[in-house]
Parts: sequence; C-alpha cells; structure tokens
Amino acid sequence: MSYSLFSGIRRTLISPSTVTEKSDEVIGHDVLIKFHAAHNLPKMDVVGTADPYFRAKIDDGQVEFSSSCIIKTLNPVWNEEWIVRNIPSTAKLFVTVYDKDDDTLFDDYIGKFQIDIQPLENECIPILGFSNTHRGTFQLSIELLPSVEARPYTFDGPVRFSRHNSLTVGHLTKVNDERLYSTWEIHLKRIDIYFDRNRKQKWNSSYHAAKKIFEGPMAHAIQSVIKQAHRVLYAKHTTNEFGLVSTNEDFWRLLTDINTNMIKPCVYTYIIEDNTWRFSETGASFFVDFASKHALHANCAQTVHYAGEFHPRPKCGWDEYDPNEILDWNQWELVIDNGSGTYAPDLRLLNKLQELLVFNFPDLNVVTYDFKDPALISSIKACREFAKSPKSKSIRTLKYLIPTPLT
Repeated sequence: MSYSLFSGIRRTLISPSTVTEKSDEVIGHDVLIKFHAAHNLPKMDVVGTADPYFRAKIDDGQVEFSSSCIIKTLNPVWNEEWIVRNIPSTAKLFVTVYDKDDDTLFDDYIGKFQIDIQPLENECIPILGFSNTHRGTFQLSIELLPSVEARPYTFDGPVRFSRHNSLTVGHLTKVNDERLYSTWEIHLKRIDIYFDRNRKQKWNSSYHAAKKIFEGPMAHAIQSVIKQAHRVLYAKHTTNEFGLVSTNEDFWRLLTDINTNMIKPCVYTYIIEDNTWRFSETGASFFVDFASKHALHANCAQTVHYAGEFHPRPKCGWDEYDPNEILDWNQWELVIDNGSGTYAPDLRLLNKLQELLVFNFPDLNVVTYDFKDPALISSIKACREFAKSPKSKSIRTLKYLIPTPLT
C-alpha cells in the first residue's frame, strides 16, 4: 500500500456552519466509494509486471479522483476511499486503469469500465481494453451515507496528499536531497462551501508579469513553457509519496525536513484551484526563472479560488524560538496570506481561507494576514533569518515527535 503511515482518517460527516442552502437541482445521494484492488492485470513491461494506477470520475467529470501508483505488480491493492455528496440517482462511475511509465510522456492504457452508482459490496468489475478485450478485474464497494447538505458533486474526503520530487540534478545524482525540487498537492474537501466557484479570482490585469503571460503576442509561447514546467513538477511518478492528512499533526509532518526532522523554516508559494491546494518552497532556485510562480502552480489557469504565500511559525515567534526545546504540534501556527501579484486575491476572503483550512485540518492554528501587513513582513523576515542561522541545523526539536523521516 502506497499510503504513508499517518494517523488515519478521522471522518467529519458533520456539516459546517457555513453550508449554504441546497441547490434547486434534483438531489440524489451521498456515497462512499472504496477502491479495493485490481486482479490479474496484463503484463505491461519487459520484466513481466506493471506499475498500475487509476483515474475515476463521476458522470462527465463533475468530480474526479486519481489514485496512488502501486509498483511492480499485476494485483495492486489500493484500499483508497472517496466520499462524494449530492450526486444524481442516475450518476455513473467511470474508471480508467493505466500502467505508469516514468520514461515516456504518456502512460500505457490498460483498460476501463463504467457502472451505475448503487450499493455494492466487494464487487469485481471486468476491466475492458481495446476491442473489449478482458484486462483483469477491479474490486470495489459503494456505500450510501447519511445525507449532508452540500452542492452537487461535492468532494468530501478523505483529505489526501501527494508529494512530487522533480527530476533535477540533485535527484539524479542523489548527492544532496535538499536539491530536490518538491511540490505538494493536497485534495481539500468542501472547497465550494467556502469559495464560490462562479466568483473565482481572475488574473490581475494590472500586474505586468501576469499581462505577459495571459495577453499579448508572446502569451502563447510563455504559457507553453510554463505548462511544460507544470507537467514536470506535478507529474505522477512511481516515486511520488501519497498519504492521508486528517489532523494538524499530519499536516505538520508534510512540512518536516527529512534531513533534520524539524519543521522547515521556509516560505511556500501556493494556489487553491478546484479541489486542490498546490504549493512549493518559494525560494527554490528553479522557480525564480518564471515570471509568475503562482501561474506555474496553477498551470496558467485564468482563475483560481485563492493564492498567496504561507510559512510555519512557532507560537513564540522565530525570534524567541529555541530549537532545543521540544514543541507540541499545537505550539505551531500556519501563517498564510494573499500575496499573489498574478491573481491579487480579495482580502475579504482571508477569513474563508482560514475556515477552509481549519475544517480540513482540525486543531490547526491558522493566522491570516494581508500581504501588505507589517506584522507579516516581519514574520517572514524572522523565518528566513532563522533558516540561515546555525540554530536551524539542530535536530533535537522534533526527534521525539517524529522517530523516522516521512516515507
């Protein structure tokens, strides 16, 4: 199983106070889909195995799911779950299975199937390839859940992450893991409750770098370069890390430096789009060459739900922080802002951003600032100065809390 050993899922089926009224559309039902395994897949490589993963969608892609990749097997076991709320009673599930090939641009197609969404228990569905050839079976279950008010096709967990390590010089040589360019994707639940999908943040026409990307004679060429880089940074790979994130502890583990076992003192650039929170370290040299790091993470999307930067901070502040002191997870806070020139997010939505993150990561301490706030500027400066100081090299702070690096 590809998932990291986090604390597991703490399912939250209670509707938050910010839920809006039900849509006038025909209401269906809420479902939990359990993707158990596949059996007897065909051999896809020269050594006689495969590296299978699958993509699922409901109806015409109203909501989508992408699994982890299980390497070197013809009988992959996923045991991954997907909660979707307020789907029509006529909804259909479409699943396509692929063999991951890290050395080519496109992965090998294994087969697909579609079924009506109705209660099932450990059902084995035939996987059909080209010309309806039999390509193994897919085992899944579907359960009906107690109804919760939500917009149609609302993704409601579990919250999952993937970490992508790009093929840089550091990765290829294995000389220094700190030279890896890592990007994270976290699939957040109920984003549409907090951010109106019809009122996203459009690219900022007053920002010169954004204008170069989205309009003008060179826009198409610039977007092509950025989209190519996005594919590299977020490509599914057999070495990607996958896992569940259900608590503040799980979240802080994501930001832990595997070399020091400490929460890493650095600033991250992020965007939130559809059901996905994407981010990377702001200062990584690879990203400096791009006119807009936010456009890079958003794959040149015209609009996003929100964007900015964030950094971790001990409650006492980086200036007063003693790295030899063992801190509980609740003594850390996530400092997040709206600092994106490309999308210029509405300051008035910062409270919605805070509510969304706390709903997805219960007990996470979230502090929001406008990007122009002097307190934010001071906090970022303190974080970066600590990262450069000898104190940041200490490994004592979290060694009792995190006995082994993330896997």
